[in-house]
Amino acid sequence: REATAGRHYVLTTNYRSVHALVAGVNKLFCAAEDREGCGAFRFRNEPDHNPVPFLPNDAHGREERLLRGTEPMPAMEIVYGTAVESKTNLLQHFGKACAEQIATLLNDPQIEFEAEENDQGKRRPLRPADIAILIRDRTEADAVRKELRRRGIASVYLSDKESVLTSPEAKDLLHWLRAVAEPRNGRLARAAFATALMDKSLPEMAELATDDTDFEKHLDRLQQFHQTWRRQGVLPMLRQTLHQLKLPSRWLAQEGGERRLTNFLHLAEILQDASVQLDGERALIRWLAEAIADSEETDEAIVRLESEADLVQVVTIHKAKGLEYPIVFVPFATTFRSAKEEGSTSKKDAEEARLQEDLRLLYVAVTRARHALWLGVGATKVGNTKKCQLYKSAMGHLLGATENHTDPKAIPGLLTQVFSPDPDPAWRISPVVAAEDIPCTRFQERAAPPALREPPEYKGEFERDWGISSFSGIVRDLAALSAQAQPLQISMEEESTVAVPALPDVVLQDVARHRFPRGSLPGKFLHEQLAWLAEERFALAGNALLREQLEQRCIRQGWGRHAEDVCTWLEEVVTTPLPGVGVALRDIRQFLPEMEFWFPVTDATTEAVDALCTQHLLPGVPRPALTARHLRGLLMGFADLVLFWEGRYWVVDYKSNALGANDAAYDPDTLMAAVAQHRYEVQAILYLLALHRLLRSRLGTKYDPIHQLGGAMDWFLRGIAGPAHGACLLPVDLELLDSLDAVFYAEAVQ
Repeated sequence: REATAGRHYVLTTNYRSVHALVAGVNKLFCAAEDREGCGAFRFRNEPDHNPVPFLPNDAHGREERLLRGTEPMPAMEIVYGTAVESKTNLLQHFGKACAEQIATLLNDPQIEFEAEENDQGKRRPLRPADIAILIRDRTEADAVRKELRRRGIASVYLSDKESVLTSPEAKDLLHWLRAVAEPRNGRLARAAFATALMDKSLPEMAELATDDTDFEKHLDRLQQFHQTWRRQGVLPMLRQTLHQLKLPSRWLAQEGGERRLTNFLHLAEILQDASVQLDGERALIRWLAEAIADSEETDEAIVRLESEADLVQVVTIHKAKGLEYPIVFVPFATTFRSAKEEGSTSKKDAEEARLQEDLRLLYVAVTRARHALWLGVGATKVGNTKKCQLYKSAMGHLLGATENHTDPKAIPGLLTQVFSPDPDPAWRISPVVAAEDIPCTRFQERAAPPALREPPEYKGEFERDWGISSFSGIVRDLAALSAQAQPLQISMEEESTVAVPALPDVVLQDVARHRFPRGSLPGKFLHEQLAWLAEERFALAGNALLREQLEQRCIRQGWGRHAEDVCTWLEEVVTTPLPGVGVALRDIRQFLPEMEFWFPVTDATTEAVDALCTQHLLPGVPRPALTARHLRGLLMGFADLVLFWEGRYWVVDYKSNALGANDAAYDPDTLMAAVAQHRYEVQAILYLLALHRLLRSRLGTKYDPIHQLGGAMDWFLRGIAGPAHGACLLPVDLELLDSLDAVFYAEAVQ
C-alpha cells in the first residue's frame, strides 16, 4: 500500500447498509484506530505511520426499510455477558440467546420490510431466509443450529471447505457398495444393513441376526442391486436402493433427514462420474475409500444446499466474503483460538498474526448486513485460567480491552465508552440473559405452505440395458480367474500388504525375472514402471540417472529390497528384441503407451464374441467359456503399448504371470495355454480391433490393414529369455476383425 501511495482509489460510500449500521461499524473501528497504539488492524508501528488504516465510510442508505410497526428496527444490537465462560459454555450460552432472538423476530407479525419509495405501502413479512448467522467453523455452527432446531427453525450450514466425502453418509455408503459388490458375503451384508444410512430399528436388526429366512431375503436383494450395478451402473443402483428400501420417507421423518438425502444423492453423482474412469466395482470401491481418506476439498465435493426452502443460513465468515444479507447475527464475536509457536515464528509473533487475521474476519462479518446486525460479546477464556481473556479477541482489541481487563464486569463500560458520548437510539446494548433462564420459543409459521401440485404423467423412455463394458468385466466370473493363484507362487515378504501363498520345494532360476515376487500387486507395480519408462523413451540401458530414478521409485512404493532386480530385469526388457517385430523397445521411436479407447456396442453378446475367438484364435487350445452377458453401450480399455515399426502397427500387452521356475518353462505351448486359460486372446483381439478402427478412421483410404497392421502380442516378461522369448503372437485376421465389427454394430433386437 505504501508503494502505491498517491494512486489509491477508495470506495468512500457504502451502498449496502442503512445509515445507522454504517455509523455503528465506523464507531467500533474508529475507536481502535484513534486510540493510542497499533490502530484498528494492528499495523501502526509508529505514532504517525499506519500503512493499513481504517477509513470510515459514508452511507448512501437504502430505500427499503426494516420496521416494527411504524418504527425502524435497531440497526445494531450488542448483547454482552459478564460471567467468564469456557468456549464450550460460551457457544451454548450465546447459541441459545441467538436462536431465541431469531425465534422472537420471526414470530413478531409487526416486523416487516417496507418496499422502495416507488412501491410505497407494500410490505412483506420477515422470513427465515432473510437471516444469516456468521460463524468461524463447524463447532460454532453446530452450537447455534442445535438451538434453532429446538425452536423448530430450519437452517442450512454453508461452508467453503466442508466436503461431502467427510460426511457420515460417505462412510456408510462405502459399506453399502462393498456389500452390493459381494452380495453373498454375510459379514459385509450385516455391516451394511447396520449403518445409519439403512435406518433399521433394533428389532429389525435382531431379526436380521436370528432369522435365516429374513437374512436370505436381504442377500437376494443385494444380488438384485448387484445386477443393476453391472448392467446399468452405480447411479441407477443407488437410486434403486433409495426407492426399494423406502429410505427417503424414513429419513425425512427424522431430524436431519433432508441433509442425509442430499448427501446421498450428491455422493451418487460423484460415484457415477468416477466410475466412467474406472474399471469395475472394486476399482470404484477402492476409489471411494481413498477419497474418504484424502477428503480433498474439490468444488465437486463441497456440501450442497439441501433445500431451496425458507431457511436460516448459517455461513462461515470465509464463505460470506462479498455477500450481503438483510439481517446478520454474529453470536460468537469474541471467540478465538490461541496460536501455536511454529518453526522460526515465536509465540508472540504467531499470536499477533492470529489477531490481525481475526480482525480482518470480524470486519468482514460486521459489514455483511443491510438492515440489522446482532453481536454476541462474551467474557471468554481459553485453557485453565479463570480470568477473562477478552483482550485476546478481535472484538476485545476494538473495544480497547487490555491484559488489565480481566474482570468481565468491565465489558459494559468498554462498550459504552466506544458508543458514547453521542449514543444513537439505533444502537442497543444489553446484557445477555443467564443460559438457564433463556426460554425456548417455538417458531410459528405465519402461513401454511401452498398445496403440492399433482405430478405430471411421465412418458419418457430410456434404455435400462445400456452400460460400459471392458475386458475385465467380460472375464470377471471365469473360474480360471477366481482361482488366480498360479502353479508357482512365492511370498512377497513384508513389503506388501497382500500375502501370496508360498509353495515348498520350488527351486527358482537365480535371475532377477524369476526371483521377483509373483502376484497381482507386483504385476501392477511392474506395469506402472514400464508406463513410466515409456515416457522416458525406454532409455534405461546405460543411463545411470534413469536407473537411480527407478531405484527411488522402488523404494517409495515399498519395493526397495528388490530395486536391483527390478532395474536389471527391466533393462533386459527394454533391450530384448520384440518377437515378430524384430526391434527392442529402446530403439522404437514411434509408440503410444496406455492407449485409451472407447467404442460403441449396439447390441452384442459375449457368446458371439466367444464363438468367434474360439474359431479363429489359438485353434485346438482348450479354454473356459465366457460368462453369458449382454453388451450394449460402450466398450473401453487401455492398451499397454501401441507401436509403429517399419510401416506396421502393433499392440503389445505386458504379462507378469509366473508360468514356471526357469526360462525353459516358457515354451510356445505353455504360453498359448496360459493365454487361453485367462482368455487373454479376447483381450488382445479387442485391443487390436480398437487400433484397427482408429487407423481406419484416421488414415481413411490410405489405410491398408494387410500391410500396415502387424498384430497383437501378449508378452510374458518372465519368459523373455525362453524358447519363445515370452511372446504369444496373434496375427492379423481380417475376417475375424470384420466379424467382430458386425457383432458389435449389429442392429438391436426389437
